[in-house]
Amino acid sequence: MRYETALQVVRRAESALAGNRLDHAMPRWLQGVVDTVLGGPWLVIAGGHILLGRLVWVLITAIIFSLVIHGFAEGGNQPTIVPSLVLAIGVVYFSTPSRSMVSGVTTKRVDDVRQFILSIADQPQQLQRLSDCIEVVRAHTMQKLGRFNVLAGVAWGVLFWFIGTHALAPGLPAEAISRGLSYSMVGALAFALVLAGGICHATGVRAVCLILEFAVIEAKFEVEAAGNGAPDS
Repeated sequence: MRYETALQVVRRAESALAGNRLDHAMPRWLQGVVDTVLGGPWLVIAGGHILLGRLVWVLITAIIFSLVIHGFAEGGNQPTIVPSLVLAIGVVYFSTPSRSMVSGVTTKRVDDVRQFILSIADQPQQLQRLSDCIEVVRAHTMQKLGRFNVLAGVAWGVLFWFIGTHALAPGLPAEAISRGLSYSMVGALAFALVLAGGICHATGVRAVCLILEFAVIEAKFEVEAAGNGAPDS
């Protein structure tokens, strides 16, 4: 299993999640430009779609809880929006692995990558080497996500320090407070946008890794079944 072949499989999984890509043969430097300019945003958007689906389920669950709480509340006029939303977030976040872990991983996407794998690797040894390469990719991406979490934590701390010293510190003149609040709002908005993008990217990356792992498992099973003469199931 060559290095370039393993990269093709990874790109195929990215394409299965994020949608159509430019699959025409191109020089490696041009492929790098396309992956950077287009691939990254597509992956972030795909992760955003997964998170949007979870948000829809949060809203649906919150409506159900709100109706239940409203029905049991004495007088029927108790506030139910906040407790219902909190309960819904908890229920969706702590849902079963079959719903939370494989979000964005569909049978069609796994089958698409599986067929591509079998078109370039049809021997158990090749599939094992491919599995090893995918494990390297997964470990690298998890380290990258970990570094982002550290940087996000540092940025969060710096933002709170700035707000506390330049906007909310006692004894500041009104002009300094106004200027500090303006800068704080801009910084908070920028932090929120970057954090949202990072969360969407992390969600898309995890989905790609799961698609790769499931596709390799399916490909291994099919090759082993064909070698043993067993029916595929």
